[in-house]
Amino acid sequence: MRRTLGTLVLVLLLTASGCGDDTGEGGDAPGGVPGAPASTAIEEVAVLTGTSAGGHVTTEPTLLPDEPAVRAYADQFRNDRLQGEIVRAARRTDVPEGRRLAAAVVAIGCEVPTRVTGTATGDQLTVRAVLPSPTKQCFAPITSVALVLVPA
Repeated sequence: MRRTLGTLVLVLLLTASGCGDDTGEGGDAPGGVPGAPASTAIEEVAVLTGTSAGGHVTTEPTLLPDEPAVRAYADQFRNDRLQGEIVRAARRTDVPEGRRLAAAVVAIGCEVPTRVTGTATGDQLTVRAVLPSPTKQCFAPITSVALVLVPA
């Protein structure tokens, strides 16, 4: 039983860590195809949360090129506090040249992501939440929205 439990814990740890570098920096494209365009890491700006805010989890972030786009994105949520946090965080974010601001609902549930990772390969953007091990039960789901910087 201990051996089985130990093996299970090791497998879970390796799965959670991604078994390697999840920054997406350098090297070949996913799959290690020589000559394929290298992927670029997506940079986490903030993970904002709201209780019973709604939304749908996605791995494809929505680009937020200006304030009207930010407000339209924030308006989809039923939680006024989360809407305001998204708008304020977007205003505070200094978007460097060569980058764009984007957002995605990365989790809905009892656990809030510890961080967000993602890559941009060509025109394809992906983002995912790194969630802690489930430790709590909740009466209302928590919507976690990640603001990220992606390559322009």
